[in-house]
Amino acid sequence: MRFVYSKVLCSHNLYLLKEKVIKVFLTRDDINQVLSSQVNLSASVILKLEELDKQLKENADNLIQVIDLAQYRDNFSKPPDAWWWYLDVYAEQKEIQSHPWNRFDWLVRVVRVIVWTGNLALLGTLASLFLSSGSGFWGAVTIAFPSILSLLQAQSELTETGKKGFDNLLKRLKIPQHWHEEAKLGSSVLILVFMSAIWFNLPSISNRYKRESQQLQYQQNLASAEEKYLKAIKLDSDNLDAHYQLATLYEEVQDLANAKKQYLIAAKGGYLDAYNNLAYWYIRENKNGEAVELLNQALKLLEKKESNLEQLTDNEKLNLHTEKYSLYKNLGWSRFKQKRDDDAIPYLMIAISIAKNPKYQKHIRNPGAAFCIYAQVLQNKNKQSSQAKQNWQECHQLIEYRLSANETLNFEEYRWLYEAKQQLK
Repeated sequence: MRFVYSKVLCSHNLYLLKEKVIKVFLTRDDINQVLSSQVNLSASVILKLEELDKQLKENADNLIQVIDLAQYRDNFSKPPDAWWWYLDVYAEQKEIQSHPWNRFDWLVRVVRVIVWTGNLALLGTLASLFLSSGSGFWGAVTIAFPSILSLLQAQSELTETGKKGFDNLLKRLKIPQHWHEEAKLGSSVLILVFMSAIWFNLPSISNRYKRESQQLQYQQNLASAEEKYLKAIKLDSDNLDAHYQLATLYEEVQDLANAKKQYLIAAKGGYLDAYNNLAYWYIRENKNGEAVELLNQALKLLEKKESNLEQLTDNEKLNLHTEKYSLYKNLGWSRFKQKRDDDAIPYLMIAISIAKNPKYQKHIRNPGAAFCIYAQVLQNKNKQSSQAKQNWQECHQLIEYRLSANETLNFEEYRWLYEAKQQLK
């Protein structure tokens, strides 16, 4: 039996003859049975058996090319201590240990754990943002896909079944074993890239909700508009325009406390229109000192923007001029209400020069306001001033134009329109 065992192992045709290969394993089964019968063996027999077992292991790669040992183990139950029936496992482990690239597997595993931890943290943050903001069906779909991938990855990392399943997948994809750790790292990185793409696109998603909100607000569907504005802010708290637009909505429904809160957030972020609207409410409440202080802060922001005027687009330049008009108009108005007419005039003149420009006038919400205030300043100096009458005429004409266009007037504009009519009689 020992002679046949040795002869088969040394044959160059082992990998071609499945029958001979099976005989090798059956022979080793017989030897194991003899050994388990507590027969006293000589030292030479033990050494010879050790030599033959060594040859068997050395030829493992050739043997497993001839027969599928995993299939044989499924069909014919073999105990784990019958190691020769597990030569495929032995060969795989040997390859893992011997391949030079596998020396870095420990480092790849460390990096994979770091990436995986980052994936879970990012997933938790995204899930919190989307689910708490009530982002609807598409928001749920957006977060569901990376969630499923992360859970599958967690299963492949934390459970033996999952690990084997992922290893089998890599084998089916014909990825060499020495690249398995790198492939697992690659899958983690892909998930990280996907979720990072969602993260960096949050401002765009937020802006989409904001645009939908503006459309709903225009259609007077204010409840739905508020809901979407809040979603936009939840997804990107730095979306200053969403804060500003939400403030205008609250102002429209006379929720002034929340309107001021949102204006203040936008103003702290450097949003000039928010400064102007917040100052408007201070002026209406006769808090003219607070209004002036707020508008002086806005002046510094305006000067900073004007210093980079050449870098702005045409649309940004247009917006800057309309913001500048409101800023100087409100400064003039607050000084007028403080009975500091001489201080009010320079501000009002700048605002009027912008309002007279046809390029900007049609984009200004209330271009007649500066003329109305300036007319009152001039009347304080001379009740019969012809210049005051000219400004009342401009005031009247511009407000009437807004009325004919079905635009909404605020309380002051109605009052100024009435006064303009009285002065022009």
